[in-house]
Amino acid sequence: MINRRLTFLVFLLLVAFSLSGFAQRELGTRPTETGGPLLAEQAVFDVLTYDVSLRIDPKNKWITGTTVMTAKMVKPASEIILHLDDAMKIDRIFGESRERDRQGGLRYEHKDGKIRITFPAAKRAGEAFETIITYSGRPRVAPNPPWVGGFMWEKTPSGADWVSVALQNDGADLYFPIKDHPSDKADQVAMRITVPDPLVVAGPGKLQETVKNGDGTTTFYWLMTNPIPNYSIVFNAAPYRVIKDSMPSVAGGTIPIEFYILPESYDKGAKLIAETKKYVEFYEKYLGPYPFRSQKLGTAETPHLGMEHSTMLAYGNKFQYNEHGFDWLQLHELGHEWWANLVTARDWKDFWIHEGFQSFMDTLYLEHIGKNDAYFAAMKGRARRTRNMQPVAPREAKFAYEVYLAGPDFIQSDGDIYGKGAVVLHTLRYLIGDDAFFRSLRKMSYPTPAMERMTDGRQTRLVDTEDFRRIAEAESKMKLDWFFEVYLRQPKLPKLVVNKNQQSRLALRWETPNNMPFPMPVEVVVNGKPQRVEMKNGEGFVAYTGEAPTLDPKGWVLRAE
Repeated sequence: MINRRLTFLVFLLLVAFSLSGFAQRELGTRPTETGGPLLAEQAVFDVLTYDVSLRIDPKNKWITGTTVMTAKMVKPASEIILHLDDAMKIDRIFGESRERDRQGGLRYEHKDGKIRITFPAAKRAGEAFETIITYSGRPRVAPNPPWVGGFMWEKTPSGADWVSVALQNDGADLYFPIKDHPSDKADQVAMRITVPDPLVVAGPGKLQETVKNGDGTTTFYWLMTNPIPNYSIVFNAAPYRVIKDSMPSVAGGTIPIEFYILPESYDKGAKLIAETKKYVEFYEKYLGPYPFRSQKLGTAETPHLGMEHSTMLAYGNKFQYNEHGFDWLQLHELGHEWWANLVTARDWKDFWIHEGFQSFMDTLYLEHIGKNDAYFAAMKGRARRTRNMQPVAPREAKFAYEVYLAGPDFIQSDGDIYGKGAVVLHTLRYLIGDDAFFRSLRKMSYPTPAMERMTDGRQTRLVDTEDFRRIAEAESKMKLDWFFEVYLRQPKLPKLVVNKNQQSRLALRWETPNNMPFPMPVEVVVNGKPQRVEMKNGEGFVAYTGEAPTLDPKGWVLRAE
């Protein structure tokens, strides 16, 4: 008996750790600020496009760049603010292309990571404009990628240069000027990256052109014609080989697949592509079509663990397959093409819509491949590891690190947007039932069937927690404000109090912070038969004979131990 129990405990730990991915960790340093309260000088304009040209010098760890932003004013204003890390030094800022050859330019101040640009005259609402910023510098080196980001100047196993960029918790302003807020995704992004030969650049969207410059460098021109989160505007460079493939989509047509892989790993690429196709089928079953089939499904091998860069996933899991036979990192990052890139939180306060939803999908994959017991074991493991130090989805605007991390210095460990977010969805599934729950997931990703057919960027959207509450209420025909208030808007878990009032009667009562309403039903097994005990007003009772009932044996309901 002891050996069997020990084996089962080891199994639970393996499941928990194999699915943890971005489990609790010590980062050692806090990321820089990205997002946060939207500044007035940011709110006055809407970004249309970025065109980022960079010359990369791996030997000196130096970049030289020009970024052209086109935008439209939404309010009259004479000043705007962009962000650019102070490690970058601005040469000049022009207000239109024809000014490039002139001596003048726009007035600006670059201080504390912000560029305050002043126009000669106030611009009207609806007026289009552009800024052209030339700059250079030695970009911040990532101290703990991908969680604390920046540049990685690494070497491949053969000794070639290997350049990578990861920015999620810090912002793309670490290396080019940008409106650094998740509420504004550019409709289109061009990247023109010049690197020493024989490096090859992997980027977002489609490769438009490769130009040999005759000076030992090559320029790679990538164009992404769908809206893209700021932190996905990155590149990777190495002496990559490219494996190309394709697969059918549930929406019809084909999904182009490209894997930018190190020569040393080339023989392992086909297996990961085959696995990736299985993951696409899983996501398309529950969430709808792969969103960026007009672009590609790309993966680039990286020296850091991984990141969900849209249409070019960063992959650094070293082709490891867990005890269940799949690569959890590729499964996780691919799912972010739905939860982060198709559906994007308009403020980092709703970061859990990226990570909690995707962590739920990571775990659901176990059920999808027929391992139901492992699904429930993994959810129990996630529930035990919740920290409950801060709300999963606070109402006030936040910088990314404020919700991603926990602890007084925001460097100690992850917040609860991953594991707790996943278990909240697991509990919601129990509450409203599978039919309503999975319809809610599908409508959160694609609100209408028409959007599932779109590939030009109109399928993407910005969301928040209230959007999901409204969808779940509509699909379940239940009021769910109490559920979201207890689990997401404040940190403490509800506690189930059990009293044996009589010999054959259990009284159940929910204790919640500040006596918040919580009519969560509880599954109870009485004499081997499960029954659902309704908890109107947070109270209920169970009559039984024989052995004492077992409460919530599968671990459906997230609660305090």
